[in-house]
Amino acid sequence: MTDGGSVDRFVDAHEQVTEDIALVVEDTELPRRLKDEIYETVDARGGVTAEQANEIAQAAESRYLDTRVDPLDPVGTVSAQSIGEPGTQMSVPADERVLVRRNGETDVTEIGPLVDRLLESGEVREIDGHEVALAPEGLEVPSLREDERVEWKPVEEVSRHETPEELLRFELESGRTIRATKAHSFVTRRDNEVVPVAGENLDEGDWIPVVADLDGSVDAPDSVDLREHLSGEEYWFTSTLTDGGATVDATFPAGDAQVANKRSALDAGDIEEGYAYPVGGSVGLPEELPLDETTGFFFGAWLAEGNVTDHYASVSNVDETFQEGVRAFAERYDLSVNEYENTSGFADGYDIRVNGTVLADLLRATCVVDGEKVVPGFAVGSPDGFVRALLRGYFSGDGNVGSNSIRSSSTSDRLTAGIALLLSRVGVYATLGRTDDSRTLRIPAKHVGRFRDRVGMVGERATALDDLADTVDADGPDATDQIPNFGDSLSEVAADAGIPSRQVNAASNRQRIGRTRLARLLEEANEAGVDGEALAELERAVDGDVVWDRIASIETVGSDHEHVYDFSVEGLETFTTAEGVVTHNTMNTFHYAGVAEMDVTQGLPRLIELVDARKTPDTPIMVVHLDDEHATDREKAHEVVWQLEATKILALGDVSTNVADMLVRVDLNEETLLERWPTYEEPTEVAGIVADIIEDSLGVSTRHSGTAIEFGPDEPSYRQLLQLVEQLRDIVFKGIEEVTRVVIRKEEVADGEEEYVLYTEGSAFADALEIEGVDASRTTCNNIHEIYRTLGIEAARETIINETMETLEEQGLDDVNIRHLMLVSDIMTNRGTVESIGRHGISGSKESVLARAAFEVTVNHLLDAAIHGEADDLNGVIENVIVGKPVSIGTGDVDLRMGSKPEPKSADD
Repeated sequence: MTDGGSVDRFVDAHEQVTEDIALVVEDTELPRRLKDEIYETVDARGGVTAEQANEIAQAAESRYLDTRVDPLDPVGTVSAQSIGEPGTQMSVPADERVLVRRNGETDVTEIGPLVDRLLESGEVREIDGHEVALAPEGLEVPSLREDERVEWKPVEEVSRHETPEELLRFELESGRTIRATKAHSFVTRRDNEVVPVAGENLDEGDWIPVVADLDGSVDAPDSVDLREHLSGEEYWFTSTLTDGGATVDATFPAGDAQVANKRSALDAGDIEEGYAYPVGGSVGLPEELPLDETTGFFFGAWLAEGNVTDHYASVSNVDETFQEGVRAFAERYDLSVNEYENTSGFADGYDIRVNGTVLADLLRATCVVDGEKVVPGFAVGSPDGFVRALLRGYFSGDGNVGSNSIRSSSTSDRLTAGIALLLSRVGVYATLGRTDDSRTLRIPAKHVGRFRDRVGMVGERATALDDLADTVDADGPDATDQIPNFGDSLSEVAADAGIPSRQVNAASNRQRIGRTRLARLLEEANEAGVDGEALAELERAVDGDVVWDRIASIETVGSDHEHVYDFSVEGLETFTTAEGVVTHNTMNTFHYAGVAEMDVTQGLPRLIELVDARKTPDTPIMVVHLDDEHATDREKAHEVVWQLEATKILALGDVSTNVADMLVRVDLNEETLLERWPTYEEPTEVAGIVADIIEDSLGVSTRHSGTAIEFGPDEPSYRQLLQLVEQLRDIVFKGIEEVTRVVIRKEEVADGEEEYVLYTEGSAFADALEIEGVDASRTTCNNIHEIYRTLGIEAARETIINETMETLEEQGLDDVNIRHLMLVSDIMTNRGTVESIGRHGISGSKESVLARAAFEVTVNHLLDAAIHGEADDLNGVIENVIVGKPVSIGTGDVDLRMGSKPEPKSADD
């Protein structure tokens, strides 16, 4: 590991070696001998900066890698283990904590109990040993997108299955950990793309993402409801006294007489409305405790320096400014305080006791789990002011400003991990470590200035923080934030920008570069006028919300829990643990093979779509192959793209309204017009076409000058003006309305030749086949009903087989015998139409009443049959099994009878 704690011995052993220099050197792949020589060189020269040390280390590493010969390829820890787990066993253990948000309220919770509750309260279906249920509306998790940005996305399904014998435990170089089954998928970075990878295929030194910048909720709750954390049987909530208890089922901690007394006290003004009071006490807190800076600082101060008893919370700190923050919270809610000088420890202290049973119990309920302090779950989704103040209070109490970093430590692992996660709310990244029995946190030099500006400290520590922020080089080397696996993009951009190759050779060879250094190189490239996909890919990486963290160790561990669990999330299928590690569920939406930035439903949901014969897939796509004329010419291929992709007004230019003159104005982009209508030479001609389409679609008269078009309602009406704008946005000026986007890829086909292939989001199969340049003999889509309507039932049968097989192959189940799939496809199509397997299709149309009842909605089928007087001839297997009769197959299909021996015939006969 290359965190601060692991390089202290090198700093102590060399006078001129700083922590930043040691981090840079230790992050290289040089052997110990060469690293020690660099330290000796730094000592001998004196005054070497971290930037200069970085150049020395990169030059040495570049030469070392160029000349190194590995006698054998090492075999990784994971790949050496047996691979016997089914492809669907992809989950994390029950006690792995995850970050979730439900109806706007954020929490950090163990995944097992959460999924168990959802499975108990929802409709569960069993699939290959998995219990699966739809997630409730409003359940979201932070998810990594393909552009390396993090956003909250809805959870679609939750699942669990039996725990396998072995799990994998990954420890990252930042000190974070995660456990998962061997087949559970993560995401990693390869050739500038975020791609899934199974845990069993990861090795030490591989990279997985950690959230470094997490947005809060735009509708973040500005208070915490004490009723969600304190019991109505132990506390008086005065809101229940004013509404008769209707909102909380009339739960009170005492009988009717005491309720009447409390209502009288409320009417007399002896207790406050909307407050929570303990039984027998008159000191309370608001039921909706504001999540503002005053509350945030107190929570942070208590997490750092506090303890709690039955009737008070105390905070110990000698800094007067820090103490004022604690007193401000107490004064705001009329909580009495007792203050004491404490001389019993190693150094003099000062304790402030804030009295209040409600406060003490609230802290225990939200900030203590199993005797350990934790960051309250609601804090991660709280308003920015609360988050910043909590961090300010915590680091002002427990933080330590060093020579080039900020550190803290706690005996509570969960508290340190929670503070690290909370720092991501302000865009500050921290590494974790361990010293004796404490888990440590370190904010590296790169983030010190940002921490000072966005969080800060109070008292003497604030002065030390200002001094450090003014002296550290935030743009210096940072081994904790590297962009890995960017392929040839960096070399390509550097060559185009005229940057000497020696400046990027080492980074290109080792396939990693510091984010700050990469940002400076990209700035040079932009100044040099460089443009292109390689530059755009690297810029996306620099602007990403994650830090790519290397795996330091992998070990096999067991589990004490019966089940393992998983979320299914839309998009790239990622969710985030409480330590900020991004993980991936591979049994749902997959990155479509070879198609950048396009997702298509795969795995279990796709199988359900197919056997249910859904009219429209969740993610309809077409794979459009081109004829010989268009397949090898990119410009020709783009002509087909614009015939397919729906072109709407916002893609062509800007729309504005002139309320005074009651006019809608459209300013068209000339380059876009000529790009999408390549057969025209003048943009004004295309503008005329656009104007004609507007007139035909909206029934208005237009006037246009050049590429500007204006029109308005017949009668002055602000409402009609806005309606025209909305209707304008829905007009398709070119292309197919159902096709929202087209991705063009160059792919290898037969005999090693390459051609352009188009992938569409949205499907209109029949319309696409009529477009000039489309090869109808190879073009296909994933909508079996469109195939059926356009090409017939046999083509639909083949599509069901192919789509099902491809879905299974995506999950590593390519050894399934295709005859099983052919049988399913034949059953679905043998009547000349595409029918589903379920009760609305094949199973629901069986002649046998008992067979229909055995599948689903048993009572309904039996009642309908009784009402209509249906009879069951008991010809099939299912109905005979139900009634306990032999089935008419095999030996059950033979009817033997023993007859009497015939009498012998006489001669007369």
